[in-house]
Amino acid sequence: MLLLRQPRWAQQEGLLPSCSTAPAPAAEDSSSSSSSSSSSSSPNTTTRPPQSSSPVLDLVLALTDQRLYREVALSLRQGLRDARSEFCFMRVRGLNALAKFLASSAKSQKIIELFQDSQSYQELQVVPVLFEHTLVPHKWAVKNPDLSAADARTEVESPPSTSELTLALRVLEGCCLLDTASQTIASQYSAVSELINLFLAGASQVQKACLDCLLALMLDSSTNQKEFERVHGLRKIADMLRNGHLDGTIRLQIAEFIVVLLGHVLPSSTKPMGGLSQLEPRKSSWMVKWAHLELVEILGEESAAVVDTIINEVPAIRPDADSQQSSLSALSRELLRLAN
Repeated sequence: MLLLRQPRWAQQEGLLPSCSTAPAPAAEDSSSSSSSSSSSSSPNTTTRPPQSSSPVLDLVLALTDQRLYREVALSLRQGLRDARSEFCFMRVRGLNALAKFLASSAKSQKIIELFQDSQSYQELQVVPVLFEHTLVPHKWAVKNPDLSAADARTEVESPPSTSELTLALRVLEGCCLLDTASQTIASQYSAVSELINLFLAGASQVQKACLDCLLALMLDSSTNQKEFERVHGLRKIADMLRNGHLDGTIRLQIAEFIVVLLGHVLPSSTKPMGGLSQLEPRKSSWMVKWAHLELVEILGEESAAVVDTIINEVPAIRPDADSQQSSLSALSRELLRLAN
């Protein structure tokens, strides 16, 4: 069994020995006890919070943290075991378990830290399993030298279903939002290029999940943003916006994707200074310039004003949920009108 190191936030006072941390020296206890006794002997001094709680309470907290760590490792192992299965229904069960785990992890900073720590271990990494067994199983079955010919044929003969692809994309989105290292791992699998291919050939459910996952992949990730530019991702997606035979809901979501991409994900051409209403102009990044040229070329010259509005004003919109949603929705519908 893989022995995980104790997380940093669980290493308090060295009260719980583990495989990677040694007990704290006795000098710490003596220094802490002396400091507490000195503070108690001078009642006229300013009262300060104690440096550490009681040993019993510290032990309970350390044991609780260790229990959380074991639960995180167990949840990941069980979900990944099913997600590696050659049967579709087993992979769906594993992906469902991973999705539920990520959704619950987002509510606790400690669990997020544990998940980030766990992704440094190859055995517990989620992103490689998603690509090698669900998102692009055919490619990795052929390239993996550890697979026999029979195993490779099994991978090819068991293609993922639409629901499985959607679940895998949601899990990948959650991993990238919680852990920036997962973005780096995904880039090693050419994630942006693979997701664009899925978007162009997938069903409506898969297309919606692809757009959300692409935003999570490119958020604060220059590597994935450069790959998006290299494979002409914006042009391919914007061309779908002009497809009148495509479902109207998908076309509107494509427009929303473009607005969020230009306004929040790609490096902004303006930055807030001294409040949301004051903006200091600065030189636009090459990614923003490239996106502007691509969209104007596809949607026409009359779209230039709308694209400029998205780039310059969307980052300055107040982070109020109602006003932000209404502004993004209005800009998205304007892009859709121009595409028509």
